[in-house]
Amino acid sequence: MEVENHSQQENTTSSAFLLSPFECFAWITVFGIEAVAIVTLNALTIIIYLKERSLRKRSMYLVINLAVADMFVGGFVVIQCWFLGGHCDFWTPNPSSNPFYLVIIALLTVFPLASLTNLAAISLERTHATFRPFKHRTVKKKAFGAVIAVAWITAGLFATIRVLNVFHILHLDLNQGFPIPFVWFLLLSLSIITVSYSSIAIKIVCGNQSHRHGSNSRERKLTRTLFMVTIVSLLLTLPHITLLIHSSLSSLTLTYIFLHLNYFFYSLFFANSFINPVLYTFRIPEFRRALFSFLRGRFQPQPAQNFPLNNM
Repeated sequence: MEVENHSQQENTTSSAFLLSPFECFAWITVFGIEAVAIVTLNALTIIIYLKERSLRKRSMYLVINLAVADMFVGGFVVIQCWFLGGHCDFWTPNPSSNPFYLVIIALLTVFPLASLTNLAAISLERTHATFRPFKHRTVKKKAFGAVIAVAWITAGLFATIRVLNVFHILHLDLNQGFPIPFVWFLLLSLSIITVSYSSIAIKIVCGNQSHRHGSNSRERKLTRTLFMVTIVSLLLTLPHITLLIHSSLSSLTLTYIFLHLNYFFYSLFFANSFINPVLYTFRIPEFRRALFSFLRGRFQPQPAQNFPLNNM
């Protein structure tokens, strides 16, 4: 969620001189590998969910949307590599001089925020499924479509705010940090996720529901799986978010150690977008079977066709 403004872009440019060409190349390589993993694994996840009818449930719509948002985060990582290479003078001109810089700034915001918003939406959906299971089964598909639309509209709104702020049309910075609305949005999303899954845990531990009912058992397993996905996502995301908030509330001097720490937290944040398909493979049997079946069909050598000579 890179949400720095122009002054921070200049600091990043000057900070590149703290890195040797080998270090710049190493970080670009790390980010490049992550970009390939993000796009490949999430594209594969989307294909599996669309091909496997048993996985196309209403409860999985938000999961599919999360995979879409995470797949586009791979493009975000590619842009980050482009910026880093420009700051390290690996290529010219500098990305900030590109005529599409406005679009780039928007893309740097909308996809990571859409991913975080989807995690918050999934936590609310799981809370509703836990506390109101019968009503949850009657929720229309349009309701899930509306939630998905709201998630993308919210991400687009904050991307617009960031673009206006970067070009000084709005003045929402705090100590040359990122816009204050981002702070509140991040904290609100984290609060929703924390409260939702905490209430779910209390409900499961203290509730007297039958654990053997088939549909309840499936919903509970899905809730546990998505809880694990969210926890892993938060563990990988929180260091980067914490550093961003801290850098906005205080003046930090760029140092060699801080720069490497910042890129390390970036790499953890990017890993958040390709770890989900791995968890789905281990936690959802239907997904695992469909994935292995798809891969066997793709990579299994096709038998050679024999043409009888008397038919030629």
